[in-house]
Amino acid sequence: MSEKEYFTDHIRLAEGKMYTLALGIVQNEADAADVMQDAILKAYCNLEQLKDRSKFQSWILSIVHNTAIESLRKRRDTVDLDTQFDLEAPHAGVDAATKLTVWEAIQKLKLPYRSVIILFYYDGYSVQQIAQVTGTSTSAIRQQLSRGRKMLAQLLDKEDFDQ
Repeated sequence: MSEKEYFTDHIRLAEGKMYTLALGIVQNEADAADVMQDAILKAYCNLEQLKDRSKFQSWILSIVHNTAIESLRKRRDTVDLDTQFDLEAPHAGVDAATKLTVWEAIQKLKLPYRSVIILFYYDGYSVQQIAQVTGTSTSAIRQQLSRGRKMLAQLLDKEDFDQ
């Protein structure tokens, strides 16, 4: 398999997680698509830096994370979400309205809480994997997850559920 085929195959396998992470950070579909394009280009240009191919997904998500943060720094404004997302729920059997409510609550979290919640619950990453992606210690990730859960619970307690 050539380098180009390897890269293309692995990007296709990771693109859903890449988009979810980018969208969770930049909070805008167009910006998320731009972040993905930039991250893919950066990854392709630096593919030789990936020494352990078994870590491709963590490596590319780290690039997406850093590119999204860089994009936010350049933009320095916020965008309200008024569109619905067709995302997998963290738990099976949850209705679409609840999924959307939870996603909207996650979008209200500040960074880094928003990104660690997305990586942990939507992408199924372990604390150690999130630490690798974000370049943070595992203890900091645990703390961010704990604080993020508390903030999320407070946000969701404010929501009016019609069930």
